[in-house]
Amino acid sequence: MVISSRTFRYDGISRRRLSRRSLLAASARAGVGVAGLALVGCGEDEPTPEEEPEPLQQQADQQEQQVQQQDETELEQSQQQAERVVPTEPEAGGILRVWYPVERHDRWDPHRSRFRATQGFHSLMYSRLVRPVSVSSGELEADLCGLPETPDEITYVFTTSAGAAFWNRAPTDGRSFTAEDIRWNIERQQAALDADGIADPYFFRRGAYQRTASIAVVAENSIRMTTSAPDAAYLGSVHAGPFAWMTSPEAAELWGDAWRDNAFDSTQNSGTGPYLPISYDGAELILKRSENWWGAEAAWPDGIVFGGGGAASLVSTYSLAQVDFVDFPVPNEIVEALINERPDDATYELPIAAPVQLLVPRATSSESALSDPRVARALSLAVDRARLIERLYEGHGQASGPLPWYLEGWAIPQERLTEMPGYRDSRDADLTEIGDLLAAAGGASEIGTIPFVAADLFEGFFAGSSEAVRSMIADATGLTVELEHRPFTDALDQLAGGERFLFLGWGDTPLTADPTDAWRAALHSSGDRNWGGAFDPELDALIDEMGVTFELKARRELAHRVQERLLTGESAQWIVNLVNGTQLGVAQPYLRLNPRAREFAWSWDRLASSWLDTGHADYDPERALPEIESPEQSEAEGGGE
Repeated sequence: MVISSRTFRYDGISRRRLSRRSLLAASARAGVGVAGLALVGCGEDEPTPEEEPEPLQQQADQQEQQVQQQDETELEQSQQQAERVVPTEPEAGGILRVWYPVERHDRWDPHRSRFRATQGFHSLMYSRLVRPVSVSSGELEADLCGLPETPDEITYVFTTSAGAAFWNRAPTDGRSFTAEDIRWNIERQQAALDADGIADPYFFRRGAYQRTASIAVVAENSIRMTTSAPDAAYLGSVHAGPFAWMTSPEAAELWGDAWRDNAFDSTQNSGTGPYLPISYDGAELILKRSENWWGAEAAWPDGIVFGGGGAASLVSTYSLAQVDFVDFPVPNEIVEALINERPDDATYELPIAAPVQLLVPRATSSESALSDPRVARALSLAVDRARLIERLYEGHGQASGPLPWYLEGWAIPQERLTEMPGYRDSRDADLTEIGDLLAAAGGASEIGTIPFVAADLFEGFFAGSSEAVRSMIADATGLTVELEHRPFTDALDQLAGGERFLFLGWGDTPLTADPTDAWRAALHSSGDRNWGGAFDPELDALIDEMGVTFELKARRELAHRVQERLLTGESAQWIVNLVNGTQLGVAQPYLRLNPRAREFAWSWDRLASSWLDTGHADYDPERALPEIESPEQSEAEGGGE
C-alpha cells in the first residue's frame, strides 16, 4: 500500500463532524440549499415575510446567535485539540467501522468457504500455522506455530506458539490449541466428508492438504508432517495460504452440516484469532476483541463493524465519520470526490488484485486460426496496454507481465518489463513485430477469422470495453476479429472442454505470491489447466526446478527466467496479463492503518494491528458495540422461565 505524503493531520483545526460547514455540505448533497434550510416549515398557509417581519427578524437573530455560539464552541474545542498530547504509539480502544458489502459472504465453516469477503472476515477470527509477513512478497512468520524445523527436504516439525488458545466461549471455552488440533484439521480436509460421511465438494482445499503424505503428533505441542517428495511451495501454499484456517473438532461435532448450510449464524465460528463475531444479519457483521487473545501482534480496536449499503451514500457517511476508510470495492470516482472534500485526510493506493487477461489457447486443428503460436503471440502484442488503462481505469493502473506488478520480488522488475515487446514505449516496434509474425504464419488471408469472446460480466463492469479491445486487435493485425459475449463461467468451461477462441476477462487473484503452483497447473506440459497445448521442455524444467528450490531468492530468480521466456516469445504465452488497476483509498485523520492492512486481497488480518486515536476531535466518543446476548445467555434465560 502506498500512502501519500498528505498524511494525517492532528492540529484540530480541520474538525468537520459536527461543524456548521458539514451540516451545510450534507444538506447540499441531499438537494437542500442554504436558503432551503431557512425556509423549512414555511407552508402555503403560513404568513409571508411581508406580513410578519418582526418574528422572522427575531428568528434570524436567534439563528445568527446560535451560529456564533457554535463557532465559539468549535474554536475552543480546536484549541483544546491542538494542545492535547497526540499519541505516537498505538493505543487500545475504539470501534473501527469498515464499509464493505457484507452480503458477499458464502458460509461460516472455515474449511468450506471460498469467497473473498468471508476470507477477510475469517482472517480476523482465525489463525494459520504460519502466515505471510507480506502477502505480496510471500515471506513467512509465526502464527499458531513458529516457523517449522526442516531436518530434511520432506519433513516439517511444527511447535505451537506459547499461549495459543481458542476463544473463551463455547464450545472450546478458552482451551489451549494443541498438536492434536492440527492433525484433526488436516485430516478433516483430506477426507472432505460431510456429517453423514458422504463426499462433500465444498471442501475446496482437499487437493492442497493431500500434499501432506504423513502426519504424526510428537507431543502435546509438537507435530511432524512429511511430503512425498521435495515441495518448495508446500509451506506457503498449504499452511500459509489465504484459507489455511485452524478450527476446533468441537465445532464440527456441534454444528455438523449446519455449519456449511447456515450462512447467517455467525456464532457458528470457533477460532483462535484476535476477534470473535457477536452479530451478523446479512447487512452488518460485528466483531469483538477476544478477551484471551494470545498473539504476539496486539489487536488494538475494541471491536470492528463491517457494514454495507450503497456506495453512493459513502460521500455523506464518510464525511460524518461513520466510516473510517474507503477503498475497494468503491469506484475511484467516489473516492476522488471524498479526497476533494477532505483534502487533509490520508490517501493511499492499493492494487486491484485480479488482472485483466487475454487467453489465447492453442488449437490442435490446423484449420483453426489459433493453431499457429505465431498468431497467438501477435494477438498478445496487439493490445495497447496504455490505452487500455485509460479505457478501463481512467489512468489508475499499471501494465502487468506474466505476474502482476505488485508481487514484490516475484514479478519481473518494472524497468526490465518496459523493454519487452507489448510493454515498451515504441508502439511502432510492436506493430512491426506483429506484421512479421503474421507474414510468417501465411498472412491475413491464410489465417482467417479470429473468434473473440468477452465475458458478459466484464462487459457489464466496463461497458464498451470488449469492442475497444476488439478494435485494437483488428487495427494492429489487420485480421477479421468477430466479437461475442458469453457468461464468464460458461466461457471458461468451454475453453477447458476444448473449444478455442480468444478470450477477454479477469484472471484469478493470486492465492500466494509464489507462482510455482499456478504455473505447474497452467504452464507445465503436464498441468491440468494447460490449455495452451504447447510442449516446452525448457519451460517445464524451470518450473520443476522452482518446485524443489527452497531458497526464496533463488526461486524468485527462476521465476524471472520463466517470465523472460514468455515475454520474449521463447516459450508460448497463452495466458496474457494485460493490466492491473489501482484502487484509490482515503482514511479518517484518527485512523492509523497498518501499511500492510490494505496490501491486496488477502491482508485484512492486519486491520487488527491498525489503531484509533480516540481522543481526536473527529472520532465519535459515543461509538460502542451493541449489547447482544450470547447464545448461552439466551438459553439460560429461556430455561428459567
